[in-house]
Amino acid sequence: MAQTKVYLVNHTHWDREWYFSNQDSRVLSDLLFTDAIKELEKHQSASFTLDGQSSIVEDYLKIRPDMQKKIEALIKAGQLIVGPWYTQPDALHISGESLLRNGIIGKLTAQKYGKTADIGYLPDTFGFNAQMPVILNELGLDNFIFWRGIDPKLTGGFYFKWHSLGQNRQVTAINFPQGYGVCKEFAGSKEFVEHSLDPAVKFIEDNSVARPRNVLIPIGNDQMAIKKNFAEQVKQINHLGRYDYEASDYSTFSKKLAQSELNDYSGPLLEPILARVHRTCGSSRMDIKLAASRLENKLVGQVEPLMIIGKKCGIELQQPVLVEAWKKLLASQAHDSMAGSITDPVAADVSHRLKEGTEIADGIINTIERLLADQLKLTPDQVLLINPLPKEVADYHRVQVVTQAKQVTFPAAADTSLTSQKYVPERQNVFQETVTGPQYGTEPGYYISDYLVKAHLPALGYRVLEYQEVDETQAHGTNALKSKKAQLSGKNLTLEFSGNVLYLKAHETTTTNFLCLIDSANTGDTYDSSPLEGEKPYELQFDSAAVDVSGEVSTMTLSGKQKLPRNLTERRLKKETTDFTYQMKLTLLPDDRLQVHVAFDNNVFDHQVKLKVKTPQGSHYQAGVPFGSYEYQDNGLTDRQDKYAEKPVSVWPLDHWVTAYHKQRALTVYSIDCKEFSTDDEGLKLTLLATTDQLGKEDLINRPGRASGDTTQFGHPMIATPQAELQQHFDYDFTVSFSTGLDLKQKANLQEKATFQVLSYQKQELNLFLHRLDNKLQEGLLKEDFLPRKLSLLNVPEQVAVTACYPAYFKKDKIVLRLNNATSQAVAYALPNGGQAVNALEQPVTYDGMIAAMDVLTVMI
Repeated sequence: MAQTKVYLVNHTHWDREWYFSNQDSRVLSDLLFTDAIKELEKHQSASFTLDGQSSIVEDYLKIRPDMQKKIEALIKAGQLIVGPWYTQPDALHISGESLLRNGIIGKLTAQKYGKTADIGYLPDTFGFNAQMPVILNELGLDNFIFWRGIDPKLTGGFYFKWHSLGQNRQVTAINFPQGYGVCKEFAGSKEFVEHSLDPAVKFIEDNSVARPRNVLIPIGNDQMAIKKNFAEQVKQINHLGRYDYEASDYSTFSKKLAQSELNDYSGPLLEPILARVHRTCGSSRMDIKLAASRLENKLVGQVEPLMIIGKKCGIELQQPVLVEAWKKLLASQAHDSMAGSITDPVAADVSHRLKEGTEIADGIINTIERLLADQLKLTPDQVLLINPLPKEVADYHRVQVVTQAKQVTFPAAADTSLTSQKYVPERQNVFQETVTGPQYGTEPGYYISDYLVKAHLPALGYRVLEYQEVDETQAHGTNALKSKKAQLSGKNLTLEFSGNVLYLKAHETTTTNFLCLIDSANTGDTYDSSPLEGEKPYELQFDSAAVDVSGEVSTMTLSGKQKLPRNLTERRLKKETTDFTYQMKLTLLPDDRLQVHVAFDNNVFDHQVKLKVKTPQGSHYQAGVPFGSYEYQDNGLTDRQDKYAEKPVSVWPLDHWVTAYHKQRALTVYSIDCKEFSTDDEGLKLTLLATTDQLGKEDLINRPGRASGDTTQFGHPMIATPQAELQQHFDYDFTVSFSTGLDLKQKANLQEKATFQVLSYQKQELNLFLHRLDNKLQEGLLKEDFLPRKLSLLNVPEQVAVTACYPAYFKKDKIVLRLNNATSQAVAYALPNGGQAVNALEQPVTYDGMIAAMDVLTVMI
């Protein structure tokens, strides 16, 4: 039998933050990265993989700019391997577009120093969505190197061909079954070879379907320095071990393995067999997840396309300000940071970065809106509506206006519905600068009003709408008092609240308790939620309802209060001492789309809150994943203790939506806020939050054994995380739609509307702090130019969904458009005039006129 060849790779895995901060890592990098540079200069045949994220090089050079030329020389020589990511991302709780931006901005950052690694390297991420092959291929990568989530019986071994759900994309997948730190105590000694290295190779051989001829063993660990005299020690090992060993790198091994016959696999990598994947971390530190997903949606759905419109109209905001906003987000979407498995001081750092990123995004939006309004010479009774989606839209749009009139209407719109309003009373003796000098006078009172306005908008463009004041005596709408019984009626469905229960009547059937909140204990930590043995969850009832009708839109506001145990001690004693109050606002649109807003102030500790949506018994559940969808299957748990590293609970990630379908009926819940769901006989449960006071705990019901996060290792104390109890206000938005079947095209089109949300702007003087930059953006910043009252730049046909539209990152004066075929059949799409098929790095690719099933096409125009 031919001797197995073992490829040894000198590397470090570099968590930017965890139980230590990013600033700690930067200080440490001064020593460890400088040491690595010296070692590589000393041994010119050696190489070192600097994890797989260019952000750590950027961080290092901020404190050691004098080392840039050395780094450039080592990268050029192939000795120092950096990138391809900006940070090591989470791959379950962020969107496909965020993952692509991570690779794009990783490339932008790394290319300043030289070439970028050609390895899809994610060694510690907590599981992977099924469409990573699409994402990796779009980033020009044909391989994937990882640790967590594999079931070798499903994949046919540790090395396999991983195919996308549509079978059009594939990568060579390479697994570290024992982790990236399996042989961290590297030495050219008999002890190391016999007790560490050779057993690691034999494990791969013994647990593979077919004995591999080539095996990869990483040499390194978390924040570990470069191994010195690596090639010399590998020579010594070759005299001691049973295999043929070679000092190498990941790219070389990947190319070698790609020539082999490998098994095929398609689907997610979420199995906690050889390593924990923390399936329930999707509800930990929900304050961070909510801020990140909302910033992500704002950047993709509003900021990027708005910059295209702005540039067309002469507003020259430059790419670096957009990249800076993305970097704030991507640094916060690193696998530990996004999962929430961090200490309280680090969580504060993440929240602050997200705040900064959001402020940059808002500043870009505010600047472009205001300058467009100036160029258009808008009057206060006009509103600029901007459609960031490259498709025409005829729908309800959220519009905010500041007026002295209590109610207004938009005559050119099909419907005007008031949704909320705040009155700001008049102020006396207010200072005002005038051309004749300073004066004091009375500032009038005014209303800040939010409307749903139904109007047709041009594709990737804008339209100006005028409003008129409405005589209060003629105002259309009613405002019912709170009551024990209320009803909303739409086109084909009715929602009725009676006897503390919400009923849904649709398709000649009645669903009892259609929507409610569920509260239960959480005995887990920041990595995983876990139940309290024997506890029966609380079903939170509503006490009263108020119905409001405005225009063709009706709203029901449900309010409730429940006595709950304040903490785990009270739950065990079955004591209920704390009033937990909550509200659910249901807005029914004329086409039967139901918008659901959930809000509460969290004043309970160590608990979990879920939104329950009642679905027909026997329903199947299809969940959105990046650029496609997947039907997850519950695990068989008969051999859990022997087989799994943690309980494979049937809690699944969702990317924007999940559909319950039964026969010809389907119900879909859309949300950018929620990250995980589960199902039972009663229906769908979406986790809103899980709170805890510990980074890691041992012996959880769902995770027996050691604590995650190193907190039960020798010398590692338990770390309290009182801020992870999240005693603060929370609110969430969902949209529920009903259909006659599992229409994947409809799901994608509704998702794009949720992403590319229409922007509205009113140029008014009553409140100059409503938008922070309004008070600083004076007229005259732009050259006088004529702008039409209506503008459209690009219109995409309906058969494909748009997932991104942005100014090109690598090519000047180009636009990038990404289109998704979310269905199970290929669709035809003709490139627009001047359009070229490229990948996400804007490199040309071949295109035959068809977008494959569950695949994307990137077009540069």
